[in-house]
Formats: sequence, structure tokens, C-alpha cells
Amino acid sequence: MKIHLATGLALLFLTAGYALADTTPPSDETLKKQFNEQYQGLIHLDSVSLRPLNSNGNQSTWAAEGDLSSAEDLYATVGMAADYRLVEKTWTKGKPVKFSAMITATGTKDSGWTTEFFSMQTAAKNAGLPLDDVDDKTKYLVINDSDFYARLAKIEAGYNQQNKTLQEMKSKQNALEKAIADLDTQITQSWGMDAGGKPLGRHAVQQAMLEKMYEVDRQNDPLKFENNYYKTVYEPALATCQQKPDCDAEPLRKARDVALEEQKRNYYRQHKLMSENIKEEMAARDNKIKPLYEKQGELRTQLMKLDTSRSELESSYKRWQQDITDLRRRGVIK
Repeated sequence: MKIHLATGLALLFLTAGYALADTTPPSDETLKKQFNEQYQGLIHLDSVSLRPLNSNGNQSTWAAEGDLSSAEDLYATVGMAADYRLVEKTWTKGKPVKFSAMITATGTKDSGWTTEFFSMQTAAKNAGLPLDDVDDKTKYLVINDSDFYARLAKIEAGYNQQNKTLQEMKSKQNALEKAIADLDTQITQSWGMDAGGKPLGRHAVQQAMLEKMYEVDRQNDPLKFENNYYKTVYEPALATCQQKPDCDAEPLRKARDVALEEQKRNYYRQHKLMSENIKEEMAARDNKIKPLYEKQGELRTQLMKLDTSRSELESSYKRWQQDITDLRRRGVIK
């Protein structure tokens, strides 16, 4: 039977007025049977003595005293400490507990009785639930067990060691961050310095090379060459030819086409050569500092794993400290 004892017993905590009367009480067997039914077998009525209070028709009221016992050990939750649930054993299986209550009995010896217990007061707390896995030491701490404080001290020692581990991890994290920053400096400085003494960086070096190539491209632009050729070579030669009555301009046009085509081939050949030279030089520089990048990548991976582990450990430690401090502040534990 697994109901919350506080909920069950609360049904009994009512009050009633009474006047002395003399009547025949229900039998012990009837009282025990109907009590067990009322509490669904979780709490048993072991013994009871009755004192009559009043009667009205076939209904009577009695003051009751005696012993109760629980069918199972019962536990009430008093708090949490990180992943541990702290519980208090409120009832011990089979152990007698003194009680006082009121009983209403409806019926007679011949017709049978219907009884109800209320205004219950017990020597044990009116709270608790059975816990099938209460012996799982990774989940529960029973605060009124004899070994509770010994277990608590061992767990706290583990969390104190965890805090030391956190400090060691923090130191290692700082060292990794410094090593990564040092590699950043080496990588940046490996590309050289500008006129002001500042590191150039990969992009700046590559951009400078590209600007030189673009300048050569602008100077050798085929359209620019073509315009100049027309102005300084082809058009003057054509004008001179046209002054002759037998002018044949075809050789001039052929020479023009050859010159423009040759210049265009040279332009693209030179552009391609410079572009390949830039790629080769950048690749050579990249290969030179590749070990630095690889080392930095390894350190970043270590740092990421360490940061994740440290965050999880720190979260667990903080949660324990906050919970255990609150439990002591509330007086749940010493």
C-alpha cells in the first residue's frame, strides 16, 4: 500500500463535540479490519482501548488510544543536495507507535459496524512514503540513520577534492590560453612588419603582392595598348599611305592585328605568371607556419574539452554547495 501518510492521516485531523454516553463498542477485530481498509494496509491498528463520549441513535463516538505500526518503512523528503535526495525515516516497519484518536461507529453488534477514525495524533510524524530503492547510496541520504554524518563527511570530502581539481583545471586552462596566444603572436609576426613596425599578417602580405600585379596589369592593359597603338602607329601610317594614289592599307591592318594580338598574349601570360608566383609564395609561407597552426589547433581542441569538463564539474560543485548550505541554514542537518 503506497499512499502519502500525511494525506491519509489528514483525513483524521478533524474535531467534534461530544457528550458522555454508554453504549456497546465495536469489537477489536472490527476496528482493526476497518482501520486497515481506511489506510489501505499501509498503517495497521495493533491495539486499541475505547472510552465512550456520546451516542445518538445507532451512531456513537469514542475516544481511542493504543498502538499503530506501519507495513513498511516510511520516509519523508526533507531536501536535495545536488543529485542526492535527503529523506527522514518517519516510521519503522512493525515498530509500535502510540496514538490517540476519535472514532465514530455506526451500527450495532447485530447489524455490524461502520467505523471512521479522525482527529488522529501519533507519536511519529504523520508523513512518509515507502521507498523501494532507499538503499541506493548514490541516490538517498537518510538523515536519521546512524551513519548519516559519516556518509555526508565522505561525500563532502569528495566535493572538496572536486574543488581542488577545479583549481588545477583552471590553471591548466590559463596555461593553454597563454600558449595559444603566444602561437598567435608567432604566426602574425612570421608575415613580417610594416613600415611602422606593426605585424602585417597574411592578408596584408597577399594584398601587397596582388596590388603589384594589378599595377602591372593596368600598365599593360590591352585596351590602353590598343588606343596608344592606333594613335602613335596605325593612324599616322594609314594617313601617310592614303596620300598616295596607289595606297594599299592591308599590310598596315595585318601589322596592327599581329601587334595587338601579340600584346594581348603577353598581357595574359605575364598576368598568369605573376598570379602563379603569388600563389607559390603564399603556399611556401603557409607551409612554413603550418606546424604553428597545427599546434594551435591541438591546443584549442584541448582547451575546448577542458572547458566543457570544467563547466560540468563546476556546475555540480556549485549546486552541492548551494544545496548543502541551505539545508544547514534551515536546520535540516548540522
